Amino acid sequence: MTTTGRRHPRARPAALVHEFGVPGPSADPELDGIVRLAAAVTGLRYAAVNTLDTPVKHALAAHGFRATATPRDESIGFVLARRGAGVQTVEDLTAVPEFAGNPWVDGRRGRVRAYASAPIVVDDVLLGALSVFDDEPHAFTPDDCGRLDDLAAVAVSLFRARQQASRLADLAAAGQLARADLERAHARLVRSTAFTSALLDALPVGVVAGDAEGRLSLFNRVSREWHGVEPDPAVAVDELPGVFRLTDAQGAALPPDLVPLTRVYREGRVADVEMGIAAPGRPLRLVTASGTTIRGDDQKVLGALVTLVDVTAQRELERALRAAALHDPLTGLPNRSLLLDRLEQSLSAARRAAEPAAVLYCDLDGFKPVNDVAGHAVGDEVLVDAGRRLASAVRPGDTVARIGGDEFVVLCPSVRGEEAAQEIAGRVAAAFGTPLHSADGTAFDVGISIGVALCAPEDTPESALEAADAAMYRVKAAGRLSRG
Repeated sequence: MTTTGRRHPRARPAALVHEFGVPGPSADPELDGIVRLAAAVTGLRYAAVNTLDTPVKHALAAHGFRATATPRDESIGFVLARRGAGVQTVEDLTAVPEFAGNPWVDGRRGRVRAYASAPIVVDDVLLGALSVFDDEPHAFTPDDCGRLDDLAAVAVSLFRARQQASRLADLAAAGQLARADLERAHARLVRSTAFTSALLDALPVGVVAGDAEGRLSLFNRVSREWHGVEPDPAVAVDELPGVFRLTDAQGAALPPDLVPLTRVYREGRVADVEMGIAAPGRPLRLVTASGTTIRGDDQKVLGALVTLVDVTAQRELERALRAAALHDPLTGLPNRSLLLDRLEQSLSAARRAAEPAAVLYCDLDGFKPVNDVAGHAVGDEVLVDAGRRLASAVRPGDTVARIGGDEFVVLCPSVRGEEAAQEIAGRVAAAFGTPLHSADGTAFDVGISIGVALCAPEDTPESALEAADAAMYRVKAAGRLSRG
């Protein structure tokens, strides 16, 4: 369990939250927006703003579930608020004895696992809490706590503004309201709106929203930076400006009906949809998009909201790790694992097309003295030169792999027969007709022995390699005899 944030509030008078004019059972669009954003930025399924000022807990706004009034003492948020100030989180409630028997945890009311709560405090009085929760455990990050704390501050500003508005209305009804008070109240409301706007612009995720008619109404700072555009109420979602392109994860143009914001209007909700944003003069940015519709109490769609998280660096790392697992780190050529995979594909294709694949097993002659005399670093440079020569001597569709030490394999799919395979081997041998070189240009007299095997229909990748290896050793033995 973790705790962050402000000092603990003092005791609260009963029913103080109702002084602020916050509706209980009726819909509250502003609070609804806060709980939806809280769920989006933390990645949890449920969120709520609950009262904690009376023995019965009421949900002023709820996202992802149908809220009902329940005893306050059963509230997980109330228990956490009494533990201390600031944002409090529990990764798994079932692992905390105090909560394991709670009806929201043990199945009587729900099966909540992860829970985070930020107190809503005005003038040192605890009015309620902004909470996010899920039926799966969740490891909360400092960023999650910071964003939840920021959104609780937005709720505090909203309550303060409503308190002032309520008091001003009473004064106006009594005929005692002065123009200066109205101006001050207006200024407070303007500051509250500015705070909300500043919060959206401070978030490290993109936030895009549309109105009830499907027209763009909000791009926060991150979204403007990524797309290079400002929102325009006159532009429909399916008429996005041409200054940027939306793509799928591979960079192909994304059809308008698959744009996440468009899908939210059609499907009601999307989660972790991967797409690319291609802005002029910038590399493709990969993002995951999650969003939901915004609905009134009559379930009429008021708009839609999508959050975007940049996963470009994560995907690049994943690609780099995959490449490292399948390629030789010295030469950059495919390694044994990738060779066997491609050999399996070639054997399957050969069985269908009745045109065999050829395997050329290549071993460098005279390489050991390079390591013994010049050292392994120079030997590595000579191996790199050998890999380049092999790659330059084969056909475009052939695979050159280094499978260890000074051993290389050339896979040649779809050869016409033994003569065609030997022709490729001849080109490879000719590529080693001149000495190999280290990085500083030093020449080394290194040759190559090549064993050629045509794959039979019953061959496996391992048996094909063994046949080519055996052929290579016969070539080496013949070479020794001829020199003897």
